[in-house]
Amino acid sequence: MAVSREGRTPTVAAAREVWPRRRLSWYRFWEGATPYFFVAPVIILICVFIYWPLIYSTYLSFFDWNFVSPTKTYVGWENYTRLIDDPRFARALHGTVIYVLALVPIQVLLPLALALLLWPVRHSRAQSAYRVMLFSPTVIAFSVAAFMWLWIFNPLQGLLNKFLLEGGFERVNWLSDRNTAIWCVIVVSAWKTIGFNLLLYLAALEAVPVDYIEAASLDGANSWQLITSIRWPLITPTFFFVLVTTVISVNDEVFGAINVLTDGGPFESSTNVVYYLYQQGFRFFQIGAASAVSILVFIATILLTWLQFRFVERHVHYG
Repeated sequence: MAVSREGRTPTVAAAREVWPRRRLSWYRFWEGATPYFFVAPVIILICVFIYWPLIYSTYLSFFDWNFVSPTKTYVGWENYTRLIDDPRFARALHGTVIYVLALVPIQVLLPLALALLLWPVRHSRAQSAYRVMLFSPTVIAFSVAAFMWLWIFNPLQGLLNKFLLEGGFERVNWLSDRNTAIWCVIVVSAWKTIGFNLLLYLAALEAVPVDYIEAASLDGANSWQLITSIRWPLITPTFFFVLVTTVISVNDEVFGAINVLTDGGPFESSTNVVYYLYQQGFRFFQIGAASAVSILVFIATILLTWLQFRFVERHVHYG
């Protein structure tokens, strides 16, 4: 057998040359795969708790199932077509539109106005006190907040009716009147969620460079011009974020208030599609119908979000 000059056989020499290459390739593999191992737990949780329920809900929307029966009856598109003739679903859609049209401006624009009003007193103790008062409802559980307002709206011993009686007005059945029940839910939901958006706007105003404000002031800009020409363009990313998240979550946020205050009544005047979904699935055990509603809600949410990114984001100034 031939021997190399170093006294080693060719096989041994070749093996020693290949081994470092294999180690290098394994090192590069693990180096490239390490980030994926770090994000794997999050991806698994998202797939298990978001994408799989969505896929399974889509599957269930084509079946008639009562949640406990071992068999599911395939009904095709019937769960979807049945919603067209369901008057309860029509009333839920009507309530959903009212909640969106009322709460989106309140939760997006009112915190912005409050933030601009509080900004001039940012170095005083007054702003801290206002922040605490306005943000405190956010940390309270929705059920607790709704029970507190349930006492305020009480037609006999409620605080609101006591003020009306002292002012010479008649009692109002706030939660039993179909003309006022939905507005009571809107008031509670707005009171509960305004504080969080207020803090977001205050943080955005804090991030506006002072140099821009000082330069504009030296050029003779007044307070209104400072807001419209400098502060507003620089906080539009925060405004856009608040707008998108509010549109997505507005009907979920009123669920707790509806459940405690009105149960969707009177005569389903304060219900919405999310509460209708809950009733179909967990009160009437119509899992197929509830799944169909959930898919429609998901599609509508995706569509509204796309419209906002398509037509609103173009007015956002990043950087």
